This record gives sequence, structure tokens and C-alpha cells, in this order.
Amino acid sequence: MKFSEYSKSGFTLIEMLVVVGIIGILSSVLLTALGPARDKAKDSRIIQQMNQIRSLAETIYDGDYDGIEELPSIGTVSNDNLRALVDDILLQGGEVYLYKSSAKGASSYILFSKLNQQLEEEGTFVTQYYCLESGGKSAILQIEPPALKCIQ
Repeated sequence: MKFSEYSKSGFTLIEMLVVVGIIGILSSVLLTALGPARDKAKDSRIIQQMNQIRSLAETIYDGDYDGIEELPSIGTVSNDNLRALVDDILLQGGEVYLYKSSAKGASSYILFSKLNQQLEEEGTFVTQYYCLESGGKSAILQIEPPALKCIQ
């Protein structure tokens, strides 16, 4: 077989560039479409970790919620389990807030975090918050909840 026979049986440079260009365009469209799915996955993880914090608070409960720290904490979070959950929420783009009803003998708390996925209303994007209370209620809100009032 001669060299000239090999050169006739392959792809030309232009054909290869066209294929690479098509693949590039398709991959950019695909990556753009996956952006909201990525935010949903992060929000799902934030919600799961928030529910774990609620479980931790109920485990620590001893007639009051004094054993759980208010968040955001000024220093470091002293409870190792709580710190790990808070750190994971922060890595996912959330913000953790925990407010208790009083400094001593706290009988209730509210826990909420900002979510990544935003709703579009009338041309503007609205931040969503996942909120839960010590009473067991939880909701996704479009406004930041005030202290100790999460569910209407």
C-alpha cells in the first residue's frame, strides 16, 4: 500500500474542526441548561442539613433549648456536630440563622437559611428561605423570616 492510499481514507482538517465546533456548541448549551439543576441540588442538601440541625436540637433538648447555640455564632460553634452541619450549609451557599425565644430557658427556636435557587417574579429575582420551627413546622418563604415567626 502506498502513502497516497492512506491519505484518501481519513478525515480532513476541516471536517475535524467542524465536528469539534459542533461538540463545543452542544456542550455549552448543555452546561447552561444544567445551572438550575445544580442550584436545586445544593438547595436540597441545605434543606437536608437544616433538618439534621433540627434533629440535633431535639436530641439536646432537656426541657429547654439552652444546649443549642444561636447562629450565626460570633466565635466558633462549640458543638462539633452542629459545626459540621453549619460548615456544609455554608459550602453549599446557604446562611444559617438560629434564634431562640430567650437567653435562659428557651422554650422555642426558629432556624432558617437562604437558598440558592431564586424565583423570578415580575422581572426581578426573589431570594427564597427554608425555615423551620421547634414546633415541627417548615416552609420555603420568599421573604427573610423575622425572629421567632416562621410560619404564618
